[in-house]
Amino acid sequence: MLTMTPQPFDSGILGGPVYRAEVTEAGQIPLLESSVPTDAVLVTARVRPDWVKMMAMTRFREIERLVSFERPLSASEGGSLPDGVRLANRKDAEVCANIAGRSFSFDRYHVDPKIDDAAADAGKRAWALNNLMGRGDAGFLAEFRGEVIAFNLCLRGEDSALIDLIAVAPEAQGLGLGKTLVRASICHYAGLVPVLRVGTQTTNEASKSIYSANGFTRSSEMVTFHWTPADQTLDRRPQATQEEFP
Repeated sequence: MLTMTPQPFDSGILGGPVYRAEVTEAGQIPLLESSVPTDAVLVTARVRPDWVKMMAMTRFREIERLVSFERPLSASEGGSLPDGVRLANRKDAEVCANIAGRSFSFDRYHVDPKIDDAAADAGKRAWALNNLMGRGDAGFLAEFRGEVIAFNLCLRGEDSALIDLIAVAPEAQGLGLGKTLVRASICHYAGLVPVLRVGTQTTNEASKSIYSANGFTRSSEMVTFHWTPADQTLDRRPQATQEEFP
């Protein structure tokens, strides 16, 4: 049997037990379906691209291809944040959550036809709240006439920082704010950690262009699969939690 790790945050989003299948080698793939817990409403698995043909023999559905980027940082790149950008604080949590709840369409929950878009939106909202209420390290906000219109929320580890969630309000998209906010994280973390990392979907051309323009290079790719009970659409509404959204 494969290890199935409970996902508390996702379980709150979808109203039932969600698990992550720990697939570490191709030979485990034939065990996937028999390892699904009987109470699961969703099981996720991320595998290498060369294992996709084997996954086709299971009832797991390919959802997205997640590409990771990274950028080395040098202390000389540190400095003031770009004009119009400031650091976030807990008082900004609600406005960032509102932006997050209406700005995403490429992520795995939104592209899975078995998951209701309203639940996917609410998941992004809760993700932003969690980050700003204690999970995150630093957040960067773009403002216009005193109103927050975009954010970049980051995590920090011992040897790297991660762009955890970045979004621009729909009415402000196309103005270059995403590129500016990525630049803000470079300025902030240069001299603090040696590497800045980020992930996005291979279908998200706008995000990939922003990262390339800011000096990021592609480091890896994984393919996300979902298992859900037959003929069931997950449309529950979440309760905000302080658990990590992977």
